Amino acid sequence: MDLEEAAKKGLYQSIGSEVLDAFLTEVKKQSLYEEPSNIKIVYTPLHGTGNIPVRKILEGMNISVVKEQELPDGNFSTVRSPNPEEKDALTLALKQAEREDADLVFGTDPDCDRIGAGVKHDGKYVLITGNQMGALLVNFVLNMKKDSLNSKSTLVKTIVTSELGANIARSFGLQVAETLTGFKYIGDQINRYEKSGDREFIIGYEESYGYLVGTHARDKDAVVSSMLVCQMAAYYYNQGKTLIDALNDIYDKYGYYLDSLDTFVLKGIEGAQKIQSLMTEFRENGSKFFDNIKKVYDFSKGIADLPKENVLKYIFEDGSWLAIRPSGTEPKLKVYYSIQDKSRENAHARLDALKAHLHEIING
Repeated sequence: MDLEEAAKKGLYQSIGSEVLDAFLTEVKKQSLYEEPSNIKIVYTPLHGTGNIPVRKILEGMNISVVKEQELPDGNFSTVRSPNPEEKDALTLALKQAEREDADLVFGTDPDCDRIGAGVKHDGKYVLITGNQMGALLVNFVLNMKKDSLNSKSTLVKTIVTSELGANIARSFGLQVAETLTGFKYIGDQINRYEKSGDREFIIGYEESYGYLVGTHARDKDAVVSSMLVCQMAAYYYNQGKTLIDALNDIYDKYGYYLDSLDTFVLKGIEGAQKIQSLMTEFRENGSKFFDNIKKVYDFSKGIADLPKENVLKYIFEDGSWLAIRPSGTEPKLKVYYSIQDKSRENAHARLDALKAHLHEIING
């Protein structure tokens, strides 16, 4: 059946601009800072759907778009992977930023639900991780909304997301809720709050570069995230600061947090068996592998009201943690690390040692 016939039978309907306009109207309600700014921004849609909505929501700002990655290209021929979590996804955008002496560079993934960004700081472009951007957004949004926050205000994050953003939220008096990995669980919490009325969703995010402010969506949304990241960068730019300066201010107040992810690919039947064997070993003897363990969470047994999931999380005495889980879709074992320390040097040394220990256990 061709499109013309499908349209005649009412099976196909073209979505007009009124749908996008209605969506952008809702996104715009989350705007927090619209003061004039000379900040220069480079944006790449990475051949994806963000091109039109992101540019529309940022009208009035000094935005330069990466032309080579502006239009749809199902082969993503200009980039190895259009994943903003990967450093080389922003290669062309960073080159353009250098040519244009831009202050902020960012990109959205093909379905425009995740955002990766970097800023010029001390003459060099520094990429910001998902956990770092989450903490920055939490701090910015709550500062801007502090007069409207109340006892029901809630931040929602996943169990493998850093505690930095959560601790910032707690300092503003917010409740903090945790979900399993996957933004659909954050969306479920929004639905739950709207039905019960006992909480109000303010912001939700996960370490894999997905954020949501507002309840216009039930999934991570890089359109509202792009708007807020650019407004936040402009807010600090107008004070003579970069987002790295703002992040360092957060570290000075809340302590230094260092997060990382290791992915172990174990293919085939033997790989699947090894993943299962390793999870069993960690489940039965994991607390013996690591020093200074305060608590172990085995999410396969059910924690609070969360669905059961094959995830183990080890909490250290100082609040640092690591989590281990098999991928649900690929032959991979994922290990998440989060180190808290007053000293950056100590944090990096501790992370390196912990990673080496895990590699020895898994690859040994």
